Amino acid sequence: MGVGDTLYPNLGNRGYDARHYTIDLTYEPEMNELNAQVEIDAVAMAAIEEVSFDFVGFEITKVGMGGETVPFTRQGDKLIIAAPEVIAPGDSFTTTVSYRGQPEPFYSQAIPFPMGWLTGQSGVSYVVAEPDAGRSWLPVNDHPLDKATYTFKITVPDPLVAAANGILIETITDLGWATWVWESQSPMASYLATVVIGDLDIVPDDPSTELAGIPIRNVIPNDLSPGSLETLQLHGDMVEYLETIFGPYPFATYGLAVVDGFEAALENQTLSVFGRSMVDIPQFFETVMVHELAHQWFGNSVSLADWGDIWLNEGFATYAEWLWLEHRRGEAAMLATIEGARNRMALSPLPPPGSPPADDLFNASVYIRGGLVLHALRNAVGDDVFFEILRRYADKYRYGNATTEAFIDLAESISGADLADLFDSWLYGDQVPELP
Repeated sequence: MGVGDTLYPNLGNRGYDARHYTIDLTYEPEMNELNAQVEIDAVAMAAIEEVSFDFVGFEITKVGMGGETVPFTRQGDKLIIAAPEVIAPGDSFTTTVSYRGQPEPFYSQAIPFPMGWLTGQSGVSYVVAEPDAGRSWLPVNDHPLDKATYTFKITVPDPLVAAANGILIETITDLGWATWVWESQSPMASYLATVVIGDLDIVPDDPSTELAGIPIRNVIPNDLSPGSLETLQLHGDMVEYLETIFGPYPFATYGLAVVDGFEAALENQTLSVFGRSMVDIPQFFETVMVHELAHQWFGNSVSLADWGDIWLNEGFATYAEWLWLEHRRGEAAMLATIEGARNRMALSPLPPPGSPPADDLFNASVYIRGGLVLHALRNAVGDDVFFEILRRYADKYRYGNATTEAFIDLAESISGADLADLFDSWLYGDQVPELP
């Protein structure tokens, strides 16, 4: 049971295509109590007698399908639901799961720190779920191969803010509670779904909005430093620049949320989450900002089909950092950074980026040597062809999934060159090749 991912074969389910999730949750921060109902609209890909979702934790209070209450069991990390009758291939069906309990951090095999639903010392709660912690807070087909649209209805004590992916549709207040309704209308991988709840402000960035041509809004604490706020306003320049090399920005909005208790950043679709410690150093903040923004094209719109191809996400976003450096500070600064990165990788015992281990998915090789793969490709085919490859790749697999093989095939088709040796040495070779 699972999609057969090379690193995490039990994740997901190929038997159906989830089309839309409606997440209706009420959260009481003082008690850390979550009461939720998730409705999953799906289409059967094969005849279905029972449906499985990835889901851990919580007390399940009711499961419905086709307007009926149906029996269910839990087997490890799977919620198994008996259909009231066989669902034929191509038929639509709706499953509703009601549950309650205290959300807890999730410990993934892939990464050495807690993920899932987290709460910082300030009381701000948020979800960071890559690669497989989506199942820790909602029943879901938890693999990027099954992307869906989402509606979030988040009820919290007023005046707390509740943000999520996409566009804010409305806020409804009633008897000391506020329900925030968000719509994410572009297909999204489950690990990119997020909520952010706390004493925060949703701040429109008007200068960035004007430059980017899409609404840019950030979810931030009210004591963010002036330097950090100034750096935030680079988002408009970044979108404008990245569109020239990657093609049109793929979603309806963008921005980030600043939280505490998280020492990293994650590219949640349209609402990246940044740990507060990353925001207080402007130059570092700027670099990570462009990295997470680049993921909106590569990782979010064009999603990997298998976690073994994680370099397609992280190598592309790292190379975007270097392209931004070239854009802002010149070619010499970029080349010096790349040379230093190559020399560090040559001394590193890490595996090549095309073969990441399941228990260290986000090792530095998939980022840095993954970025070097693209620089080697750029050197081999020239700038005009290289950037045409990136734009065509972003367009061909927009809102879908891609593999390393698909990217290589596209690069060879556009360049007219045999690139097998280049990709084999940079992606899979034990030794890091010399840069031209």
